[in-house]
Amino acid sequence: MLKTYFLTAYRALLRNRSYSILNILGLSLSITCSLLLFLVIRYELSIDKFHAAADQIYRLTVHENYESGSIRSGSVHFPAAGVLRNNNPGIVEMAQVYGEEEVQVTVPANGQEPPKYFNTEHPVAFIEPEFFHLFDFGLNLQDKGKALKEPNMAILTQSYAAKYFPDTEAVGKVISLNNKLNLKVAAVIPDLPKNTDFPFGIFVSYPTLKNYIDYDLTAWSALTSQQNLYLKLPANADTAQVRTAITKTLKAQMPEKKRERLIFVLQPLKNLHYDSTYETYSRRTTSMEVLGIMAVIGVFLLATACINFINLATAQATKRSKEVGIRKVLGSNQKQLMLQFLGETFLLTLAAGLFSVVLAELTLPFLNRLLDLQLTFSLLEEPGLLLFFLLELLVVTLFAGLYPAFVLSGFQPIQALKSKMARQQMAGISLRKGLVLVQFTICQLLIICTLVVSEQMRYMRNKDLGFNKEAVVLVPLYKASAEKMFAYRQEITKLPGVQQASFIFSPPSSDFSYTTNFTFDNQPHNAAFQVNMKLSDEHYISLFGIKLLAGRDFTHQPPTDTIRQIVINQTMQRQLGLKSPEEALGKKMLLGRNMHGIIVGVAKDYHQNSLRESIRPIAMVNMGGASSNIYFLAAKVAPGQTQNAIQGLEKVWQKAYPDYIFEYQFLDQTIADFYKEDQRRNTLFRIFSGISIFIGCLGLYGLVSFMATQRTKEVGIRKVMGASLWDITYLFSKEFIQLVLLAFLVAAPLAYYFMNKWLQDFEYRITLSPAAFLIAGMVTMSIALLTMSFQAIKAARKNPVLALKTE
Repeated sequence: MLKTYFLTAYRALLRNRSYSILNILGLSLSITCSLLLFLVIRYELSIDKFHAAADQIYRLTVHENYESGSIRSGSVHFPAAGVLRNNNPGIVEMAQVYGEEEVQVTVPANGQEPPKYFNTEHPVAFIEPEFFHLFDFGLNLQDKGKALKEPNMAILTQSYAAKYFPDTEAVGKVISLNNKLNLKVAAVIPDLPKNTDFPFGIFVSYPTLKNYIDYDLTAWSALTSQQNLYLKLPANADTAQVRTAITKTLKAQMPEKKRERLIFVLQPLKNLHYDSTYETYSRRTTSMEVLGIMAVIGVFLLATACINFINLATAQATKRSKEVGIRKVLGSNQKQLMLQFLGETFLLTLAAGLFSVVLAELTLPFLNRLLDLQLTFSLLEEPGLLLFFLLELLVVTLFAGLYPAFVLSGFQPIQALKSKMARQQMAGISLRKGLVLVQFTICQLLIICTLVVSEQMRYMRNKDLGFNKEAVVLVPLYKASAEKMFAYRQEITKLPGVQQASFIFSPPSSDFSYTTNFTFDNQPHNAAFQVNMKLSDEHYISLFGIKLLAGRDFTHQPPTDTIRQIVINQTMQRQLGLKSPEEALGKKMLLGRNMHGIIVGVAKDYHQNSLRESIRPIAMVNMGGASSNIYFLAAKVAPGQTQNAIQGLEKVWQKAYPDYIFEYQFLDQTIADFYKEDQRRNTLFRIFSGISIFIGCLGLYGLVSFMATQRTKEVGIRKVMGASLWDITYLFSKEFIQLVLLAFLVAAPLAYYFMNKWLQDFEYRITLSPAAFLIAGMVTMSIALLTMSFQAIKAARKNPVLALKTE
C-alpha cells in the first residue's frame, strides 16, 4: 500500500513538472537557509557550555559609580585574588588570567638555523594552574597545569608547537615573548575547542607576569581589561550572599577613597558570550536578541516557502478534481486520499531537502568567511543536525501539505466528475489571498529592516568623527620601548610620502584606552568622574586635525619637565562646571597619583569610541620625549604615496628593531572594525531578504501562470471584444497589487517598532524617515509587477482563436 502511494505521488509530480520545480526550488532555498542558521545559532549557544562546572563559574567584574554615570569593567584589581584566597568568602576555587594580544614569539637560533619570528594569531594567556581545574575544555588538563607553578614556564597547543618546532619535539625547548621573556616549554596540549571565548594557543605561568608588564601587581590603582579573575562557587550557591561577602572582604583591604564608588558583580560564565557590556578574550559577543532574530528569519523563510506550496497546491485543485472523483467512486476514502497527497508533499520536501544539503555544503565556506567562523556541515556524523533536518522535513510536510490534502480529499465525487466544483471550494481564493498577504508582509518587513540597518551602517562609516582618520598609518610600538624609534624621529619625517609623524599612546578613536581619577584646580578631592587620557607628543593635535576652541596646541616639551601640557575636550569642560572653554585655560590638574599638568587648550569634541557610546571626558597630555606610555607611531601619508611611505617606515623600523616583525594598520580600518560584527550581520540579513523576495516571487509566478491557464478562454473572449494588452495585464495583476499594498500597510508599523527599538542601542543614530519604507514598498511592488506581468503579457499575446478552442 505504501509503495502504491509513493509511486502514484511520483507520477503525479512528473505530470506537473513546473509546479514541482517551483516548489522544490522554493523549499530547498528556505531549508538551506534554515540549516545554515541552525549551525550558526547552535555554535553561538554552545560557547563554553562544555565545561563540567560551567554553571558554577563566574567572572568577578567591577563597576565604578560616578555622578556622570557608571564605568563597567570585566577586569578586577591585581591584589583581589590574593585577598580572596587569604579570606575565603565561600569560593571553591579561583584562577587569574591575563591575556596579551599581538605578541611576537621568537624561536632562538640553534646553531644550525637562524632565529625564527612569529606573530601570534591568538592572545597569550598568563594563567594560574587552577585555570585548568575551572576550565576543563573536555581535555582533562588538570595535571598539565602543575607545570605552570614556576616562573618562565609555558604550555603550547599542538598547532603552535607544530608551527614553532615543525621537525622536533617542543617540550624542553625555549621560546621568547617580545624578545623580553625566555620561556621553557613544559608541555604540549591538544588544541582547545573552537567554541570558546578563551582562544589561547600559548599559556605562560602567572608568576612570570611581574617581569613582563609595568603594572604594580600589589597596587589597587591598576585596573586593565586584560586581567580577569574567575571563581568557582559551590553548587546551588546563593550568588547574592557570596557577592556581598566578596565585596566586604575586598573593600576591607583597599584604600578608603576607592571603597565608595566600587561595586563588585559576579558575571556567570554562561552569560559571558552574550553580554557586550564587557569584553572577552575572543573579542566577540553575540546578544541573545541577534540569535533570536536569526531564528525568526529562518522560520520566516520556511513559512514563505510553505505558503508557496499551499497556494500552488490549492490552485492546482481544479486540475485534480476529476482524479479525486474517480478515486472516491472506486472506493478511496478521505483518509487514504489525504495520505496520498501528503505523500506527494513529502516527496517534494525530500527532494528539496536533499538539494538543500548540497547547497548548504557549497555555501558554508562563504558563510564561514562572512562571519569569521569555522563551522562544519556533516549531516550523517552530527546527530543533532540530522535530527533537526528530519524534524524540519516532517514539519514542512505537515505544514505545507496538510491543508491542500484536506481540500483535495474533501471533494464530492459527483460534483468533481462533472467539473462543477465551486471555484472557492476548489481554489481556496480567500485562503490564498491571506497567505499571499502574510508572505509579502514578511518580505517587506525584512526589506525595510535591512534598509534601515544599512542606512545606520552607512551613517557610522561616513559621519564626521571630529578628527582626520584618512591616510593615517599606525605602527604598533608596544612590543618594545619606543626610545629606539625616537632616535629616528627626524629620519621618519623626511621619508617620501610621510607628511607628519607623531608618537602616541593611542589614536583619537580606539578601544585602547587609559582612564584615571584626577583632581582639578588644586581641589583636595578627586573629581566626580574619570578622564580618558591621550598621551602623545606635540604633533598629535595637528596630525589628526583636532579643532581647538580655545587656547593653543602643544609645544615641544622635554621629558624632564614635571608639569605637562594638557588639552581637554568640550565634554570635560562642561562636566567640570565651566561655562566657557576660556575658563579652563591655565587651570592645574593632577592626573592619577603623580602626573601634574596645566590646561593650555580646549578642543572640540570628537568620537573616541564606537557611535554606540557617548563622548567621554578626554585629556590629551603632552609626554614630550617620554617613551614609557608611547605605544604607536602615527604617520600622515601624502595622497598616492602610501606604498613609498610604508616601505620607508619599514626600513626605519628594521634599523631600530631588527629582531621584530614590522606591522602597520590604517586608522580608518581600525575604526571600521568597531562595526565589523554589525556589518557582517547586515550582509547576512540582506542575503536572506533577497532570498525571501525570490521565494515569494516564485509563488506569485506560479499562481499567475495557473490563473492564465484557467482563464485562457476568458482572455480570448476579452481580446475579441477589444481588450488591449494593458487591460489583460491589469486583469491578472490588480488582485495581487492590492495584496502587496495591504502587506505594506501591515509591515511598515511592525518594521518601525522593531527598528526604532534596535536604534536605541546607538548613542548616535539616524532618524527613521519614510524613505526606507517607501523604497521597500516600491521595490516589492516592482518585483511583484515584473513577476506577474511576464505571464500576463504572455497570456495576452496568445492567438484569441486558439484560446477560444480551449475547453
